Amino acid sequence: VKAEARESARRPVTLAFQQLMRDAAQSGELGEMLAVLVVAEWSYQSWGERVAPVAVAEPFWCRTWVDLHCGDYFGSVVSYLRGLLDSLTLTTAQEEAAKARFMRAVDLELAFFDAAYEAP
Repeated sequence: VKAEARESARRPVTLAFQQLMRDAAQSGELGEMLAVLVVAEWSYQSWGERVAPVAVAEPFWCRTWVDLHCGDYFGSVVSYLRGLLDSLTLTTAQEEAAKARFMRAVDLELAFFDAAYEAP
């Protein structure tokens, strides 16, 4: 598993998402930072809720990862982040920048999940 984890961390989509997160943080704009975070957490919530009923118990870290990303508490965190993003008062330029980060994050999350089905 360790070798697989290291390889996954070096995949282009993973590196691109890490860069997106750094760029959003370095922008200093709350809207851009929240846009990326909302996509990441919301997509994991959607995934976690879908796989929870059939998730394996072993290895323990697999089930723990699923449990972390589903349920009422995690759902409340995602709802809070979404509400925070939706409540921001942004200039047109800030809104466009946040939207661009959001859409890029969606594209990268989709590519990340697709990459799970590709040969290493």
